[in-house]
Amino acid sequence: MQTRRRIVAVLIFPAIAWLGAACQRETPTASNAVPPITAATAYGTPTRWVNDDDPNGPPYNPTGGTSCIDPGYQTIQAAVNAASAGEIIMVCDGTYPELPSTGLLTVTKTLTLLGAQNTVDARGARGLESVITAVRGTSVTASNVIIDGFTVQNSIAPAFTGYGIAMGAGTNGTQILNNIIQDNIAGIALSNTGGSQVLIRHNLIQNNNQLFPTCCASGTGIYTDEFVSGGAVTNVLIEENAFIGNLDAGIDVSNTSLPGVSNLDVSTNSFDMNGRAVVFFNTHNSSVHNNRVTNSTLVGSAAIRLFDNNTNLSITSNDLVNGVGHGIRLSDLGLVGGPSSGVVIHENNIEFYALTGLTVDPGAPPLVPPGHTGTVNAECNWWNSSTGPTNPNNPGGTGEEVVGDADFTPWLVAPAPGGGCAGGGPSGKVTGGGQVPVDMTGGKGSFGFNAKSDGGVGSGHLNYLNHVTRAHLDCTVTSVLITPPNKARLSGPCSSANAGGAMSFTADVEDNANPGKGADKFTISYGTVLNEGGTLTSGNIQIH
Repeated sequence: MQTRRRIVAVLIFPAIAWLGAACQRETPTASNAVPPITAATAYGTPTRWVNDDDPNGPPYNPTGGTSCIDPGYQTIQAAVNAASAGEIIMVCDGTYPELPSTGLLTVTKTLTLLGAQNTVDARGARGLESVITAVRGTSVTASNVIIDGFTVQNSIAPAFTGYGIAMGAGTNGTQILNNIIQDNIAGIALSNTGGSQVLIRHNLIQNNNQLFPTCCASGTGIYTDEFVSGGAVTNVLIEENAFIGNLDAGIDVSNTSLPGVSNLDVSTNSFDMNGRAVVFFNTHNSSVHNNRVTNSTLVGSAAIRLFDNNTNLSITSNDLVNGVGHGIRLSDLGLVGGPSSGVVIHENNIEFYALTGLTVDPGAPPLVPPGHTGTVNAECNWWNSSTGPTNPNNPGGTGEEVVGDADFTPWLVAPAPGGGCAGGGPSGKVTGGGQVPVDMTGGKGSFGFNAKSDGGVGSGHLNYLNHVTRAHLDCTVTSVLITPPNKARLSGPCSSANAGGAMSFTADVEDNANPGKGADKFTISYGTVLNEGGTLTSGNIQIH
């Protein structure tokens, strides 16, 4: 068995002076989520063993092998051909060009393929690798195939497949786990008919730019369209992967044939030095959340680029930081359906973009439709300034620019998580003190606060004591959102005792009468406690 070390390629890309907008080929969490596989939940005993270099010399074990020092096959394809559905194939560290099958590895049965680094997250340091270098890539034509723990690279022939790993049309339930997928024309071709969830997790997907920008889907980490998938794609979870240096996009969904893509969940990934993080056409009931996107390189485009006919799409709790174009941009090219609708953009940190933080293209009706039907709900985002975004409707705003039909008020007055969503709200003072019930047996909580809002930027102090649990909060008010005529929300950081380590609070108050006993309301949330309190049993609250 030959000794090999993991190949690490570090490429530094200049800014890409290519827009190509006309050629550019986001949900509730998908159902039936597949649980993570760890070393503690082993796959079972492999039935066939592959080693490119039999340490015992030929012939290979005719019964399929028992270990890396007693293998049954020199190529992965030979093991696949010999296996029956449901078997586990272990591929020892080495290099596998799959040349007897003309540089194409085809998985035609429901099998589990395990590389030397199976169950080991590809985003961190690893040991010796099982490296698939098939120039025509790996084609998966059966459902419920698992590929775990490989390096897949150098799929460079533009003829079929053109990808490191290609899920065949009509398949479902593919799992791609713990792989380094790099230096291919494109990384992964995505298909799923939806019977079982596709899971793409713990992969390093980088530098898939062979033949970019002249060929195919080159420059993408994950790609799908109606030709790749053979129709609709649904029930896909892409989480906890690292996308680096893919010059078109980390994820490109360019399905321009109805019904398109649905129930796609893109979460907790990192994207760095990609042309764009995600590109969506014709994507429905899907979400992009809790990702970190940095250093997007495609000039004139956006970190999150939305084209035609995306519906009920949520973009939440992402960090979008630094790019040569826009943070988020919505356009309609007239290729499928109509403009996007129901797109919501909340709790994102959007910072340091050369063009705008958010652009909703106005179009030129009736010939060119707008980027979105109706106003985009873009409330409660951090625009890199407590004064909010730069926009004609926010004269004092100095943050990232918002262009087009988007509702950005209120905005976060500090970065998420923790920044209060109060920016742009009315100015005023909120004061109060008294007691509220905290349980059904007459237990009390005492509170006192003095806060003010300057256009939603809050200041002040709050103190709270639960006399039953002895939870005590001593808090600084940093956000005050006043909702005329009689409601306000306060929030900020705290020091605490007997409160489960709570480090922040949110309090909702109502000024319903003067005095407030039996009418005014105070509830507070901290740590794992939600909406403690209620109608005042003594005291008063004033909003003025």
